[in-house]
Amino acid sequence: MAEAGRTGLFALCLLVLGTLSISGCVGISGATNPSGQPQQNPPGTPAAISVSPPSINFGPVAVGGTVSQSITVSNTGGSNLIVTQDSIAAPGFTMTGLSLPMTIGAGKQSTINLLFSPTAAGTDSGTVSFMSNAANSPATVTVSGTGVSNTSLLNVNLSSLTFGNVALGGSSVLGITITNAGNSNVSISTVSSSVAGFTTQGVSAGMILAPGQNATLDVTFAPAATGNLAGIITIASTATNSPAIISVSGSGVNASSHSATLSWTASTTAVTGYNVYRSTVSGGPYAQLNSSIVLPTSYTDSSVQLSQVYYYVVTSVVGSVESVDSNEASAAIPTS
Repeated sequence: MAEAGRTGLFALCLLVLGTLSISGCVGISGATNPSGQPQQNPPGTPAAISVSPPSINFGPVAVGGTVSQSITVSNTGGSNLIVTQDSIAAPGFTMTGLSLPMTIGAGKQSTINLLFSPTAAGTDSGTVSFMSNAANSPATVTVSGTGVSNTSLLNVNLSSLTFGNVALGGSSVLGITITNAGNSNVSISTVSSSVAGFTTQGVSAGMILAPGQNATLDVTFAPAATGNLAGIITIASTATNSPAIISVSGSGVNASSHSATLSWTASTTAVTGYNVYRSTVSGGPYAQLNSSIVLPTSYTDSSVQLSQVYYYVVTSVVGSVESVDSNEASAAIPTS
């Protein structure tokens, strides 16, 4: 059998014993270099330059931003390649990682970083050239990119949170997802609540969200007195649509004498224990109830409130790995 990477002439034939007939004999020549790299010429032959990829399109880039892509310069000859000069005939493009003159040995390659930093909206294009001692010099790469106006947007997936009834001394947590929907970084300056009883965590001043990045803001309602409570959570940032405002409401109620007891079938595999989660909305988001791993296959929730419907899920835990949620179970608490 021919070794991988060899070149030459090979024959593949099928011998059928008994009939002594031979068929399917095919000659194969000029086998491709299996590495995918440009084929190197024999030692002593002149240097030859090759660049990859032959063209680069950076696509849309925010004005003032910078995007990097790489160019590989290869010596496909048998002698040293000396790159003596580079030329960029395209506005907004620069290179790093290139120190001239640069020597690339026979069969070797070097990687150059090409940066696109548009200074104005519009399309920029041109060529990047590498001059060398190779006979096929210069080697060129066609480049293009489009500068687009800065958009700085911070979106929230919910405009209001309703906590329902929460017992004095207890608390309930609901989450909000904030997303950078623009094409430039957004910096959070403040996250504040207009009324005591509602606090936040997970997103704080100084947090920076890159384009497309999101974060979860957890809002906790812990009433100090009975009665209805309402306010707003304000997220101020460098986004053009700042501030983001979320309405919050809930009711403080006296502790209930009721409880909800959950039970489930034990996992068929060995587990460390279980976690129990609760929500006032079917499908979540859910807040974890247990502060430590639950070992039995049952749990009693004594923090339920009158006239409230709760939704529960359970997960199994093995070491630091947690399973997906179980099916959801609900419990309606009586009105008195």
